[in-house]
Amino acid sequence: MIKHQIAVLIVIALITACGSQSDPINEPDILDTPTETQENNVPIVGTSPPVETTAADCLGDQVSPIGQSIADEYESADYEQVMTWFCNGAEFEDILVALETESQTDTSADEMLKMLSEGFTWDDIWHLVGLTD
Repeated sequence: MIKHQIAVLIVIALITACGSQSDPINEPDILDTPTETQENNVPIVGTSPPVETTAADCLGDQVSPIGQSIADEYESADYEQVMTWFCNGAEFEDILVALETESQTDTSADEMLKMLSEGFTWDDIWHLVGLTD
């Protein structure tokens, strides 16, 4: 019984850690942080590092029933892709919206999730992909 409770707590902690998204509005942008200065002490703005992709195993050996359900529902994404998006910070709700929008437009779910992570809202994205006026 205690082993089961510890395992449940570990899974909850992993889901919380993997599923939380940072707030791009309140976090400093790496482009706003000077990395060097010129001779007259004017900052030279650095460039952002390449985006790293997390493996789709942020839950360990556990299979996410939500992720599996999403993969079963949409042929354009398998379980590994869904979990890669999730482990990189996308919420399951946003993954669902992206896949459904992809099925109605020519824009990939991956592209829309990147736009969302860059601060676009779903209303902005739907307008850009021609789903709304």
